[in-house]
Amino acid sequence: MNTNELNFTVLGPSRCGKTTLLACMNEYFGRVMPSSFQSGDPEMFGKLNEAYNKLKDDAEGENDIIFSGGIEGTDDEKQYPFTLKGSRKNISLRFFDFPGDWLNLNAPQFKKVSETAKNSSVIIAVINSWAGISNIEYVIRNSMTHDGGGKLILLVPVKCEKYLTNGKYGELLRDTVKKDFADTISLADSRSPYYGKIAIAVLPVKTMGNVQLRRVEIRDGTPIQIFGKVSNVFRPEDTDQPLRYAMSFMIEQYKKRRSRIMSFFDNVFGNGNLDSITSEIRSGIKQNIRGAEIIAGRELLGLPAENENVR
Repeated sequence: MNTNELNFTVLGPSRCGKTTLLACMNEYFGRVMPSSFQSGDPEMFGKLNEAYNKLKDDAEGENDIIFSGGIEGTDDEKQYPFTLKGSRKNISLRFFDFPGDWLNLNAPQFKKVSETAKNSSVIIAVINSWAGISNIEYVIRNSMTHDGGGKLILLVPVKCEKYLTNGKYGELLRDTVKKDFADTISLADSRSPYYGKIAIAVLPVKTMGNVQLRRVEIRDGTPIQIFGKVSNVFRPEDTDQPLRYAMSFMIEQYKKRRSRIMSFFDNVFGNGNLDSITSEIRSGIKQNIRGAEIIAGRELLGLPAENENVR
């Protein structure tokens, strides 16, 4: 792995909300943590910003019913580079967003998706209840290697505002995700060869906040989500959590290795700066709230024991 660049693979079926999540995440960090994160590729992120603004306009518009309720799906591979800014040097974070059709085992691009996932330390599986999970578990299992190093798997339900209205529904959502991804979760079992090398978390995200899914209709062979607004205030929630978890994991991995990679981080952040940015990232991490759960690998995330400082 290139120590100057950390790769993240984003997986999910077509139109499940992968690009929407990235757009919301980009907006959050650009607004809340501009001193630590910076978006790269102005043209690409300009399109993300435009899509985010359209999403906001739809959510706050006059219509009570929203069709589709998301950003236009990806039709080709897209890469979104972020920069984590240190006191001396910067680290590049690159998110790979693939069209859902590429997850088809017979697709000519499937091998590229699989290889990218294998070369990524973090996999974000974007989950939408109506879209299924396609071959995500197959890609995750085949991304595991025996040559050392950990991996973080984030199971991220999106467009799930209806299920996050109270704790009972949040628990139902979490339990459903755990059942659907039972094979992935088994990779962290004590009998697995990857035991102690994999962290897994369920992180539900409200990508719009003021809508609830009413139904899904099939139109011209295409599933169309129909949302009803519950207010006119566009209010995404927890869109920062996947990146906070990912960065906490990456930093902890490097701190534990104490290798040339750790020396690279020391050089990037300077004396004490790594501790500062680690604190900034981890201070906003949420656990055990609205269906969120760390299933395995708390120590790989650098988080305290479950009975300590849990938010």
